[in-house]
Formats: sequence, C-alpha cells, structure tokens
Amino acid sequence: MNQNIPEYTLNDGLKVPAIGLGTYSLKGEEGVKAMAAAIDAGYRLIDSAVSYENEGAVGKAIKRSSVPREELLICSKLPGRRHPYQEALATIEESLYRADLDYYDLYLIHWPNPKKDLYVEA
Repeated sequence: MNQNIPEYTLNDGLKVPAIGLGTYSLKGEEGVKAMAAAIDAGYRLIDSAVSYENEGAVGKAIKRSSVPREELLICSKLPGRRHPYQEALATIEESLYRADLDYYDLYLIHWPNPKKDLYVEA
C-alpha cells in the first residue's frame, strides 16, 4: 500500500487505507481515465458497487494503471435487493465478471435492509 496514507487494521487482520477513491459518479471512458489517474497518483483503495453500474470501468482503470493489481484493495458491494444466498452468490460472480477481476479484496453489503431480514443470509 502507499506509504503516505495511514492504514487501519480490521478485525479480520485486513489492512485498509484510511483514504480511498469512491467511484459512484465515475463511468465510461472519462471514469476510467479518472480512476487510473487516481491509482497512479497514490490511491490504493478503490470503492465500487453493483448499484454504481461502473464495475467494468473500475476493472479497465486497474488494468490501465501502472500499479499491479495485488497492490490495490478493491471493494464492491452487494445491493439490498440481492440478499438471498443464491442471488448473492450469482451477483458476486457477475460483479467479478463485469470488472474482469479474479477477486475482490473486500465485498460489503451495501444496504442491509433489516426490515426484510435477509442480510444475515447474504
């Protein structure tokens, strides 16, 4: 990880940078350029989500950057509507496929939606 950005250690031992790049509004070629430039400038945590509809752009930016994939921490998120277990598995597979990645370093439940009580299953 970038030596200039402090890190936090999560309960499972995963170290995450204190600062990451949120990609909510970054889409298409302009988004790819912006994300790749951010990675080259020192960002190592890249945050995406199925709901952002930009996972493909995130994957392209990773490949275009000068930083090896294993030096990045890539995060995506499961949307609230996809909490049932089998749907969650399929969504994660689709998410990886869109991003053209073999793995995510961190995958979160984007919106727990406790009224439906499916976040435990996810």
